[in-house]
Amino acid sequence: MDYTPLLDLDDLESLFKTERGSTYAHHANATTTRNRSSENHSDKTQGLQPRSGKTVFMAPKDIEVIGGYFQNPDMATKFTPLFDKDGKPTGKAAVTLLEDYGPKKAGTVLYEAGYQTKPVVGAAPVEIYKSESKTGDTGKGIHFGNKIVEVYEKPQSGGGGEGRSIGGAGGVSVSKRSMGEGVNPFAINKLYATGGSVDKALPGNKRLI
Repeated sequence: MDYTPLLDLDDLESLFKTERGSTYAHHANATTTRNRSSENHSDKTQGLQPRSGKTVFMAPKDIEVIGGYFQNPDMATKFTPLFDKDGKPTGKAAVTLLEDYGPKKAGTVLYEAGYQTKPVVGAAPVEIYKSESKTGDTGKGIHFGNKIVEVYEKPQSGGGGEGRSIGGAGGVSVSKRSMGEGVNPFAINKLYATGGSVDKALPGNKRLI
């Protein structure tokens, strides 16, 4: 999937792509809009999905554990950020029990891990629409995405914007480097707005404006 359908969305801060081909817009209020790819999915639905209520970014190994609990229909769970005694965010989130489950009581923290609020290569998006998954539910209120393979920041003023990978999320440690091959989507958006041609057209888009 290309970035074109995302370029004119409101409050756009950055664009990123995950390893299965879906592209995302990351908005200024820590939400995301996904342009879903059908690549390597049994469900062949594709195209723009509803904007999330909130999105955080976590290490894939942590998502695998959290997703396993949250999507288990046999237990009622909730995914929430953790705060310190002064009510300040700790940079960690947890999946907890909403109801007793065997010997474990409601409120038990099943797993916790670090998160961050901006996309980085190596982390994966956690798109939150509904933070609770009651008994019998399969956790459809949260979309646990795949590993991010490239990130483009929207330029603050002028220029085409640079791809980047900075920092880590919950155990993801990546070096700073330029990401993405070919034409920067923000550069293309600027060109399309002013008219002109590009040396290499994006798939499915016209070469001339």
